[in-house]
Amino acid sequence: MTAPANATPAVAEQSRAVGPHPGDEPLGNPASRWLAVLTSLLLLALSGVAARDIWYHFYGDESLADSWLGRTWNFLGSFASDVVAVTVGIILVLLGLILLFFTFKPRPHGYVRVNSPASIWTRPVDVARKATYTTRGDLGGEQVQTKANRKSVKVQVVDDGSGPAMQERVTRALNNEFHALRTPPAVSVKLLSNPATQQAAAQRNTRPAAEPAPNTPEVTR
Repeated sequence: MTAPANATPAVAEQSRAVGPHPGDEPLGNPASRWLAVLTSLLLLALSGVAARDIWYHFYGDESLADSWLGRTWNFLGSFASDVVAVTVGIILVLLGLILLFFTFKPRPHGYVRVNSPASIWTRPVDVARKATYTTRGDLGGEQVQTKANRKSVKVQVVDDGSGPAMQERVTRALNNEFHALRTPPAVSVKLLSNPATQQAAAQRNTRPAAEPAPNTPEVTR
């Protein structure tokens, strides 16, 4: 008895991964987005001017030299080869190079991948919100400021009096929270002085010393 002809394809089908697969990273808007919008508006405006000239040329007996585009070309062609014309040409060349640079500029990376078989990505602003929520849940306070990017998280929290112990506790809680990311960010915790503690210390320092009791003369009988 011979083996079935499709044995190898069946093995390949069984070894193929089944389930969700991570997709590509979502990228930000390209730098040429607004330039493309402005260029489109400019071309629409030129199309309107060209339509106006064509209408008046065929139905208003307007010569091409008297049209808007005709007068524009005549004005541009009347420039002599002087310093001003060369300067304008250099500016136009630089503008073209700038537009070419923004055209080929890569799209920015603004997401962080979650360590999951599915394609889940999060933003640095969501990481900052999660860090603030975790810090407040661990400390029970409200005075927390967080800044985050794709590689680091910086948290500023008011010291409750425990000092380094509080800093270590918050750092450990945030590291455990961001362990679910494919590339966990570097956590930095900065303790801020407590205004209430400073005010109490200032009041103690400025409190006047107790005045000594006046000397009372001895009364002899």
